[in-house]
Amino acid sequence: MPGPPRRAGRALLALAASALLWACAPAGRASQPAAQPAPAQPATPAAPAAHAPFFAHYYLWWDAQHWRAKLGDSYPSQRADALPAELSADGCAASSAYPGDQLLDVPAAPLGLYSQDDSAVLDQHIRDAAGAGLAGFVVSWAGSGQPDQTADSTAFSRRLDRLAGRVAAYNASHPTPFYLMLGYEGLNNARAPRPTSWISNDLRYFMARYQASPAFQIPYYGGRTVVMLLDSRKLAVADIAAIAGVLSPDQRRATALIGDEHGAKEWDRGASGYFDGDGWYWSDENPSSNPGAFKAIGKLADELHRQGKIWFAPLNGGYNKSNFGVGGSCIARDQGATMRRVYDGNRASAPDGWMYISWNEFYENTYVEPSLRYGRFYLEELRTIAAAN
Repeated sequence: MPGPPRRAGRALLALAASALLWACAPAGRASQPAAQPAPAQPATPAAPAAHAPFFAHYYLWWDAQHWRAKLGDSYPSQRADALPAELSADGCAASSAYPGDQLLDVPAAPLGLYSQDDSAVLDQHIRDAAGAGLAGFVVSWAGSGQPDQTADSTAFSRRLDRLAGRVAAYNASHPTPFYLMLGYEGLNNARAPRPTSWISNDLRYFMARYQASPAFQIPYYGGRTVVMLLDSRKLAVADIAAIAGVLSPDQRRATALIGDEHGAKEWDRGASGYFDGDGWYWSDENPSSNPGAFKAIGKLADELHRQGKIWFAPLNGGYNKSNFGVGGSCIARDQGATMRRVYDGNRASAPDGWMYISWNEFYENTYVEPSLRYGRFYLEELRTIAAAN
């Protein structure tokens, strides 16, 4: 069935009206921004899409060392047909014969335990995602935090650069482009904020290297580069102001800076004036035990729409971190029913885009990437949802 009406047009009109306010954004420490600044609109923004496009959070940490750390030394990594654990009929409880194992599944052949330093792996991920109707990835990245960093400073930076190159190669030979957003991640993926100076240096590097890349210029949002500050809610408002302030006026006009504020109360704490929109990274939204989640999502979305800002709705098809002593909860996938229920509930918030959680997070079991346990089943479920949106 068709999705709800889009609100992006209203967002673009509001942005144009407040273009000149950004220069007045406070840079020092304060509990509230002095002026609620909004970014300038590009001179010739693209028209809003007829539907809300789908993106997926994409992680760059997979290589032989990381697989070994998560699977344990006794897992037969040379085999392509060995599930690391047995999963009970309830889709939650699991047991493993491999000491040190923390995973329930691994990628499907032919990729297997891949390294994201391999361009062929990135090419396959792009093809699979695009084939499922995804408009792109929200690539999770953080750099070295140094002012003189390069694409070779860290493994993540090297992989980001390679991914950007592979997306450019894909777009050169396919009629429908694939795009990249940045999901700037917390310290060591611990969902803790990095020092403000670290984030600022990384943002300067990223913008200098990638803002001119067509792969990061997303037409659904006025051709701007979309940068999501994951865990923004853990940063003080003054720190968010300082981070946003590293962008030049031209960079700011060409950027959609997206928060990760979880709910209307967090959005209204004073940081909203520095963001062009919000995306709630909610990996374990449970449509069965927490029906009030849809109301919370809708309340935040209503506030964003009222302010003429961009709203990215989360989407997940299950979550399981309840095994192997790591702590956490479980939301069973339920043969795709969980994904469909979350989509149906969050769709009422009239999003300007969707962020699926995730493409390849095997540790929390939110992945939709083709896998040994599930094959392409959940990717096909997502394709069906995206096609009907």
